Amino acid sequence: MNEETFLANWRTILENRAEEVISRFRQVPGVRALILGGSLGRGETWPLSDIDIIPIYDNNHEDEANERIKELRTESIREWELAGWRTALDVGSLYFNVEMVSRVINSRPSDLDSLLDNLSCYHCLDKAYQGRVLVDPDGYGSDLVQWFNAHRFADQVVSLRKSKLAKSFSINLSLLEKSITEQERLTATFYLNEAVENLRTYLLESWGERDHSFARLGTRFERIARAKQQDHLADKINKVRSLDDESVLNRLNVSPDWIKNRHRLSYRCRRSMGEELTEVQDARDVLRVFARYEMKKLWHETSDAYPEWLGIMSSIEEARYRYESLQRLGDEVLSV
Repeated sequence: MNEETFLANWRTILENRAEEVISRFRQVPGVRALILGGSLGRGETWPLSDIDIIPIYDNNHEDEANERIKELRTESIREWELAGWRTALDVGSLYFNVEMVSRVINSRPSDLDSLLDNLSCYHCLDKAYQGRVLVDPDGYGSDLVQWFNAHRFADQVVSLRKSKLAKSFSINLSLLEKSITEQERLTATFYLNEAVENLRTYLLESWGERDHSFARLGTRFERIARAKQQDHLADKINKVRSLDDESVLNRLNVSPDWIKNRHRLSYRCRRSMGEELTEVQDARDVLRVFARYEMKKLWHETSDAYPEWLGIMSSIEEARYRYESLQRLGDEVLSV
């Protein structure tokens, strides 16, 4: 399967692959329900959509069942690669057992803070929102999705999420400061970027929006900021992350071929869906996502020479300057 074949049939291929993995996963002992989340579950698919699956397991069987699910995930991706086109399959990091589902759907307002400390619950408010329940003989999946749909934008949930994002920003700011003290440019850049994303998501929560479609979030955020007459905040966020237009063009110019190809493909797919955006906007989204993944791969390497396209700060002096810029931006954003 080549690019042209995939793009001519991408909707059918993605649906068939989702059905294929659901058929495999439902056979795993301990699986009680399977939710198709993300853009595919919501019916907002694009050609490069991931397949996002949220399993619900029997109590006391979640560990072994989830390990088997991860093995099947690896096998499925390998088969798709051999067929000529890779589709990302996101499953195994977010899941529930029956007891946790019961806790969620029977929760009281006083329970919400502790519920949102659970990473699966916190992230599935977005990931499983308006999802499709494909395996659900006992109704656990339907009950959970209905709860997410009903509570995602409840005032208390939004307030708690904003509070947790502000706390995460403070933690990442402290880690950035520590990295500067230790003169670690890679970790300083990573924590700066994480802190910026905390602020971006905080603003989305404040504006009644969700943090979804990770690969396209930056451009979507810019559009929302423009509609809210908050363009200056989007510009500041891009600038502090070295994702302003000039930096994007410079970084893309020195990026490896696989990044340039991802950008070419992503821009082609988005335009084919009728999305209005510039090539620079798409390149910004690609760099934002994939530089993060690559930085984590370099985490334990001893070399101090990093690929330029990653946007790693060139000196500790630059890191100090951007730290101060980030502090000012945080003060501005967290007052919204």
